Amino acid sequence: MKIQMRILDRYFIRMFVFALIFSLFGVWLTALIVDLVEHIDTFIDKHASAFSVIKYYLFWSPYMIGLTIPVAVLLACIFSVGQLARHNELLAIKTAGISLYRILLPLLTLSIAISFLTMAFGEIVVPVANKRKGEIRSFEIGREIKEKNILRRNVFVQGEDGRIFYLGDYNIKTKTGNGVLVQRITKNRLEEQIEAKKMSWKENGWLFENGRERIFSDSLTQPQGEEYRTFGKLFRADMKVKPEAFAERPKDPEEMGYFELAQYVKIRKSAGAEISRELTDLNSKISYPLINFIIVLFGAPIAANPRRSGMAVGVALTLFIAFCSYVVIKGALILGYNGTLSPALAAWSANILFAILGTILLIKAKK
Repeated sequence: MKIQMRILDRYFIRMFVFALIFSLFGVWLTALIVDLVEHIDTFIDKHASAFSVIKYYLFWSPYMIGLTIPVAVLLACIFSVGQLARHNELLAIKTAGISLYRILLPLLTLSIAISFLTMAFGEIVVPVANKRKGEIRSFEIGREIKEKNILRRNVFVQGEDGRIFYLGDYNIKTKTGNGVLVQRITKNRLEEQIEAKKMSWKENGWLFENGRERIFSDSLTQPQGEEYRTFGKLFRADMKVKPEAFAERPKDPEEMGYFELAQYVKIRKSAGAEISRELTDLNSKISYPLINFIIVLFGAPIAANPRRSGMAVGVALTLFIAFCSYVVIKGALILGYNGTLSPALAAWSANILFAILGTILLIKAKK
């Protein structure tokens, strides 16, 4: 029996992987065509070269793959499970005394692996590709001059020496920033913090004005271990970050990995800035990849019903479920962005809803 189950598992996994590759390519191609048609006027008006457009879509693809892979996973699930039901293979396996839970086990396990791979893909590949995509869109296709926008807002820069800079705004031309918060973190321990109204570049260092310095101490004479010292002017030549780092285009949350965005949220919180949007995006970087597993949990019991296993019905089911999940996810995120829902609930509400529905469907499905 164990040998037979291994054969069936390999057969089921092979069928699902083939359907997943085909579905992912189809979803990606459809999204590419839609996006190209939507932006073709912009490419023509800006006289963008074919090479720049190709590069743009090359770096656009990782983000779109990460965004649409749940749809591809659902399509693969509907078609692979549906094919077993349509050809009565599912019925024959269950007649042999094998439960539906055991039949779907390799598919559910594989969907968990896909979720974690998507999470790693979103952490390593997508932020870099999104940053490059934005640069191509702005400077090659949009033909913007890098210094055209002199004023940068909400600037976040991570230095090589463990320092993190957050500025309310930064003027590229005058090399000055306002609303300054600088922190130096070593081994997850805050060792230095500078708050200042203004920061400016002076020859070989940064001049901070009208602020206070947070000093940490391990001395027994200071029981709280820290003190604040105000200053009118404070010159620091030991900070390695140059003005060019602040002149770069600010990153969007989608251009940051989970840990970089978490640090950004921490800095904005320390500066007293509103972080509902960023905190919602941070939670969604974990919750969204896991929808791959939950969508299989939801879709597999539906596809296992032979009366719903036709190809046309499978496509219709996929589109309907994808549309419903998109509405729930997008609606919850908007509520999280404006503070109506807590960021964690906004990011995880779709997962919770479909996990509950999927569990109910799986329990009620014919074993």
